[in-house]
Amino acid sequence: MDRGRLIELYRRLAHECVPAKVRLELTRGCNLRCVHCKVALDNSPENEITPAELRRFLPQLIEAGAFQVNLTGGEIFSRPDIMELLETIFSFDLMVNIQTNATLIRGEHIELLKKNIDRVVRIAVSIYAGDPEIHDGVTGVTGSWEKSTREFFEMRDAGLEVAAFCLLMKENSPHWNETKDFFESNKMFYQFASLMVAREDGCMQPLEHSVPDESLGGLPVEWDRFLNPDPGSIPAAYDGDTRLSEWCVAARYPCILPNADVVPCQVIRRPVGNLRETPFAEIWRGSPLLDEIRALRVRDLDCRKCEFFPRCKPCIGIAFDESGSFTSRPEAYCKLTHKFMKKETH
Repeated sequence: MDRGRLIELYRRLAHECVPAKVRLELTRGCNLRCVHCKVALDNSPENEITPAELRRFLPQLIEAGAFQVNLTGGEIFSRPDIMELLETIFSFDLMVNIQTNATLIRGEHIELLKKNIDRVVRIAVSIYAGDPEIHDGVTGVTGSWEKSTREFFEMRDAGLEVAAFCLLMKENSPHWNETKDFFESNKMFYQFASLMVAREDGCMQPLEHSVPDESLGGLPVEWDRFLNPDPGSIPAAYDGDTRLSEWCVAARYPCILPNADVVPCQVIRRPVGNLRETPFAEIWRGSPLLDEIRALRVRDLDCRKCEFFPRCKPCIGIAFDESGSFTSRPEAYCKLTHKFMKKETH
C-alpha cells in the first residue's frame, strides 16, 4: 500500500475512533540519563504491567480494533522480563514498533525479533551524534554511543528494519552536518527532529536544552517529514467543521502507561481509566475527557487563521501543557513553523 492510501486508511480509522495503534509504555526505568528526557524516570519501578496482565489486556485492545502496538518507555530492554513481555506480544496478531536506546539489547533479543520479523515494523534507535563524545554527553553515560551503534548494525545485519532517530538540541545541533554524514556514510535510515517538550510530571528542565532560537533556521529538519505527514493539505480541505482526527491522534490512538493507566495520547497525560479496574472498551467509549477532545473542530482552534495552517497542524496536547487550553496556539509549534516554513520561501 502506498503512503497516501495508508494515510487515508489511518485517517478513516481515527475518524471513527478505532484505536488502530496503541502506544504501550512498558516502564519508566532506564539505564541512561539523557539531558532532555521527557520521562519521569524511576529505576525502582513498581506496579508495572506484567506479562500475565498483557495476556489479559491485549485481547481487549484487539477487539476494539488495535492492530499495531508501539513499545516504548523508559527503556523497554531495562526490564528483566522483557523476553517474556515480547513473547507475549508476539503471540497475538499485532504489528510492533519499538523505540529503544539499544544499549541493553543482546543476542537473544535480536534472535526473538528476527524470529518475528514479519511482525516488526521498525526499531527506532536514539542516536544523538556521529561523535561518541557528543552522544555520550547527551545520554550522561560514557560508552553509550558505542553500544547503541553496535546493536543498531547488529539488528540491521539480522535483516530487521532499523532507523536512527536524532533529536536536535543545543548540545548536538551545532554538529548536525557531521551526524548526517555519519548516518549517510553508514547507509542508515535516519530522521532529525527538534521539538522539545516538558517532562511528563510538569518539570520544565528539558526545555532548557532546546536549540537556541537563532540557530533553528539552519537545522536540517524537513517539515513535511517531521510534523506534517500530509504535506498536500490546502486550507480548503479543512473547513470549520473538520474533526481534528484528520491529523491528531489524541483520544483516537490511546497511550497506556506502565501502571495500566490509559491516557488520551503521549502528550496529554491525564488518566481516563485503568485497565486493572475497567475493561478497555468501557474506558474508550465512556470518558468525558475523551469525548471533549473528540468533539473539537477546526473552528475551535486559535490556529485556524494562521497563514501556515493547515500545512502546520497544531498539537492540542502541547497547547494544553502550555496554557491549559486545547484550542490555544502551541508556542513550541509556532516557533518551529515560522523558522522552518519561512526558510523554505527564501
